[in-house]
Amino acid sequence: ISVFTDVKVVKKLPEADVILLRLDSENWTKKQLERLPDGIRDSATKYILIEFKATESINKNTFIQASWYEYAYKRSQKISDDEIQTFVMCAKQPQKVNREQYGYTIRVQPGIYQSTIIAYNHITLISLNELPNKLHNAWITCLASKKLKRLKSFQLLKSQGFKQIPKPFKGFLVELWRLISTKGDDDMTLELSPTEIRAIGDMWGVQYYSQEELDNLFNERLRALKPEDRLMGLKAEDRLMGLKAEDRLRGLSSEEIEAILKQRK
Repeated sequence: ISVFTDVKVVKKLPEADVILLRLDSENWTKKQLERLPDGIRDSATKYILIEFKATESINKNTFIQASWYEYAYKRSQKISDDEIQTFVMCAKQPQKVNREQYGYTIRVQPGIYQSTIIAYNHITLISLNELPNKLHNAWITCLASKKLKRLKSFQLLKSQGFKQIPKPFKGFLVELWRLISTKGDDDMTLELSPTEIRAIGDMWGVQYYSQEELDNLFNERLRALKPEDRLMGLKAEDRLMGLKAEDRLRGLSSEEIEAILKQRK
């Protein structure tokens, strides 16, 4: 028998998907509540740890991993159980049988579940597809697996939410809509080309939109939707829609413009 002490269980500590550190105030501010989904906005703890499952269904390892994140974070920050709350957020709606085998039978409110099993009762389960269609939920339910849920969420963001956020993030949401609007139910895989990744980065950094430009861009995306498949990809000419004539021709020489006019005759 070999006995080892001070064994390193893992070579590298895992990183939690999201950690929200609450501000040093007794309650969430009004602006924070406008952007926080049900469950999280109801928490009174200082630290909130979120494990987000975009493409996976919940399983035993989901809760083991979330528990490990919480335990490791409490140890590293030297905080008590009462100072932190952990959430598992699922883009896919958990099946009732699967959810209940882990004790998640207590429905606190639509889409929010607590477990009766002591090993999991400190972890709140959030099902994005079951959250009410409200603006404060739409910031995250736009990532839900159900296509109709995503569509309703983006409609809420466009009509009510865009005025609350800075311009670069508006552009990011429009690009996110373009990328996931083609996805069917339970398909949240995103295969981005290097060009698309750079485009998203540009939107965060240097590309800005006025509200009118943003509305036009978003409406163009919607107009391109087909009944059988939504936004299977924008055509080259569609990318020019909304631009002024001089903007479309900017960068072209007079010879190139004349050649284009001859082709259209």
